[in-house]
Amino acid sequence: MTDSDDSYLLDSQVGYLLRLANQRHASIFQSHTLEGLTPTQFAALVRIAELGKCSQNRLGRLAAMDVATIKGVVDRLKQKGFTI
Repeated sequence: MTDSDDSYLLDSQVGYLLRLANQRHASIFQSHTLEGLTPTQFAALVRIAELGKCSQNRLGRLAAMDVATIKGVVDRLKQKGFTI
């Protein structure tokens, strides 16, 4: 790319705009939730509220998390006293 080639503008790239939106979302999320609760943990809690008692496998599938991730999320939620 040369100085005169302005066909690639960062501000018009979907990936860049999504990252900016995600950063803004994370900032707003943190200002409205409990200290230390991550968006991933919040998503799991919302699914638990929707589903009631369910297996970690099902929770992971419905919260779009793999087996290893959902196990860690549930373990941390237990440590924080959110789940049993």
